[in-house]
Amino acid sequence: MEKEAYKRHGMSFRNLFFYIAGMIFLGRAKIKSILKGYPAPKSFGISEGDRCIQYDFHVVDRWLDYLMKYTNNGYSLTGKTILELGPGSDFGTGIYMLSRGCSQYNAIDVFNLMKKTPKSFYELLLNRLQSKNVMTDIGFLKQQVEDALAGNASRINCVVRDDFDILKAFGLSNIDLVVSQAAFQAFDDIEKTVSQLSAVCRGGAVFIAEIDLRTLSRWIRDKDPNNIYRYSANIYKWFRFRGIANRIRPFQYKEALERNGWTDVSIIPTSRIEDDMAKIYSGLHKTFVSDEKQMDYLSIMLCARKGPAR
Repeated sequence: MEKEAYKRHGMSFRNLFFYIAGMIFLGRAKIKSILKGYPAPKSFGISEGDRCIQYDFHVVDRWLDYLMKYTNNGYSLTGKTILELGPGSDFGTGIYMLSRGCSQYNAIDVFNLMKKTPKSFYELLLNRLQSKNVMTDIGFLKQQVEDALAGNASRINCVVRDDFDILKAFGLSNIDLVVSQAAFQAFDDIEKTVSQLSAVCRGGAVFIAEIDLRTLSRWIRDKDPNNIYRYSANIYKWFRFRGIANRIRPFQYKEALERNGWTDVSIIPTSRIEDDMAKIYSGLHKTFVSDEKQMDYLSIMLCARKGPAR
C-alpha cells in the first residue's frame, strides 16, 4: 500500500510540474509568435543547406514509400499535378518531385517563410540533385526555379494567402496528389481545408500527410509529448496564436475526410509512446481520456483517396 501511495504521489507531482511547465512554454510560444511571427517548421535553419536538402529528399522519399504501400501496385509521380500544404521555408520538395516526373508542383501557405531563402540554397540543391541522379535535366529544373523566384510562369507555383483559400488559389479539379509534412496540426479549420481539397482534386486523387500530434515547444515535447492535452479548451484558448497545435486527433481527421468524399482512409502511426495507457492518460484533461483518442500516437501518416472505395 505504501509503495502504491508513493507511486501515486510521484505521478501527481509529475503531472503538476508538467502542467505548470507546459503553461510557461505555451506562454513563451505565444509571445514569440507576436514578436517574431510563425516559428521555423524545422529545428534547424536554412543556413544549414545540406541538412535542409537531405530533409527535403527524405520527406519526398518517405511519402513515396507510404504511397507505394497504400496503393499496393505502386505509385508514380509521372505526369501528376501536385499540391503541397504548408511547404515551409523552401520548395525543395517540389524541385525533387519535378525531377521524379511530376508535371506541376503547387504549394500554399499562410506565412511567406520562403522569402528569406537565398538563391544559393537552390543552386546547392540542384548540384546535390545532379550528383544523386546524373540523368536529371538540371537545365530544365534551374529554369523552373529561376522563373518561380522571378514570379514568372513556372512548373513551381508557390502561393501565399492569409485566408488559406485553396479553391481560389488553384481552381476546380486540377490536383492529382495532395501532400503535407507536419503542417496539418497547425491548420485552424480542418473541415474547411478538407472541403476545399475535395473541390480542387480530381476524382481518384490521393492524399498523404504526416501529422505531428505532439506539443510544439522543443524541450517539453521530448519530456512530455502530450503536454498540450493537459488543458481544457478554455485554458488552451488563452495561449492561442496562429499556427498553434489544433489538438485534433487521428479519428477526427479520418471523419473529416470521409464527410467530404474521401475513402479508403488509412491511419498509420509513425511515432508512438510505448507504455501502458493508464500512464499515458495520467494528467491529461478528461476530454482526451478515451480509447478513440489514441493518445499513444505521437505522429501519423494519413492516406486517403477521393471517390468510391476500392
